[in-house]
Amino acid sequence: MLHLLPVEIALQVVSYLPIQTLHRIVQVSRAWFDLIDANESTVYRNAATLHRLVQDENCDDLASQASCLETNWKAFCCREFQIEWGWRGKAPSYVEELSASGASVHRIKVDEDSGLVITTSQRGGLLVTNLKGNALLWGLPPSHVVMYAHLEYDHGYIVFNRLDNCKEVWRRVVDADNEDHCTESPPDEDMLSAWAQGTFRWDASTRHGHFKPWALLHMPDHARFFRLSYQTLLASAAENAYVWDVSQGRLIETVCDIQRRHRGRTLGHIRYVEVNDKYAFICGSNQLRIFERGGGALVYDLSPRNLARKIWNILSSGKQPAHNSSIVKRQKLQQSNLTASSSANDQFMAVHVSGNGKDIVALTICGVLVIIPGFQRLISGEATLSNIAVQLRFPPSDRRLQDTAIYLALSEKDGKVAAVTRRGLYLVSPDIEFSNLTTECPPQPGVVVSRLTKFEDMPLLSFVSCLQITRTSIYFNWKPNRQDAHPNRGGGNNGYPMLGGRLITIMSTVYRVSF
Repeated sequence: MLHLLPVEIALQVVSYLPIQTLHRIVQVSRAWFDLIDANESTVYRNAATLHRLVQDENCDDLASQASCLETNWKAFCCREFQIEWGWRGKAPSYVEELSASGASVHRIKVDEDSGLVITTSQRGGLLVTNLKGNALLWGLPPSHVVMYAHLEYDHGYIVFNRLDNCKEVWRRVVDADNEDHCTESPPDEDMLSAWAQGTFRWDASTRHGHFKPWALLHMPDHARFFRLSYQTLLASAAENAYVWDVSQGRLIETVCDIQRRHRGRTLGHIRYVEVNDKYAFICGSNQLRIFERGGGALVYDLSPRNLARKIWNILSSGKQPAHNSSIVKRQKLQQSNLTASSSANDQFMAVHVSGNGKDIVALTICGVLVIIPGFQRLISGEATLSNIAVQLRFPPSDRRLQDTAIYLALSEKDGKVAAVTRRGLYLVSPDIEFSNLTTECPPQPGVVVSRLTKFEDMPLLSFVSCLQITRTSIYFNWKPNRQDAHPNRGGGNNGYPMLGGRLITIMSTVYRVSF
């Protein structure tokens, strides 16, 4: 009967069918085959949007990209669905050790478009390796990059800290054209000397993966926590936060008095910072605060004590991964209530904002993951936290509840979340199951939670100091040689491994799990 309807109505009906069904119905009816074949691009473009494989605003860009790559929406949907099944353990997953990235990795940044993995070391130094060939491309020596340097990277800019509280900015050589460096905050002699020495060491036949000194940012105050988003760097000190344009090396804004009392509480000890073009996000031990760019007004704050009562406990599943070649095992979810006693001593440790600026995710030290889609509705008063937030609780540590969470990562484009806890490495993906997409009130929580079965050793999980997530892969440091040690990670994602009050060096390298 579908073929008897006007084409516009028939295509509207087909747009609600899952991709698996689209593959089957063309084998059942010649009329259906002709309809879908004649309108293949439209049908699969609608399917991509329905299954949240793309956002509506990205469709035109992807269509142009698909044309350039001589592919089509059908091929795109098939590939994306294969990846989505991989995230859920229903398709193969692949584990790879990127040994060229170093043997004592501290921080990791990945640029899959350029094929680069950038790491800093616990022993000092910075390395850039080729993602495809696992080969070393360029680097800076330990004499120049401090031990346990925090690393930021975005759109061809590297930023890392040094002992004098300045932040070094290096720029990808292929992007700098004929520019030597920015003029407002030029690099110093140490940076220029490190660059000159590197020209003799690294292969000059290709500039792939090479960086040059671009700027030296002199912080007005001791700003330990910093985050780079495209060309904007947010660096936070105890009382004020500073917004820089790294391309120009210029301080463009100061968010003053971030500790001012609000709702009877200060911000507390800084744990993590995040930034986009509209807001600065600062995690403190007492509150998560959102400040408006262009004035510094405090527009929203959240304390763990004020989280919504409804929460979903993540339970370990006894079943093996659905696919024989997968290490991803789906976890069960059980609805429960968040009690006042369990959140009384909790603290936020990290926050991330999505690439489109619409959603935020936050993680507490007790292992509560808070996903807030459309968070600006909280700022405007259009919605309440209990109405829009999804809250998940990871299994607690055997040691104590306040020592559960270790690291948080958010994919920029598709809403996927990865988190490391004392109990495992977890993946949280938006639920794209057809039954949840067509109901008027989709069942909560609307996410699928999985765990990587190969990385469950609790002593080893304690030493993970970085985690990155992309559309197809997750990256993290693994394989320490101190299995009996239990480091104290004060400071959340920016903490250093401690043993007996002293810094320790952990032998670990970058691992990649891809789908």
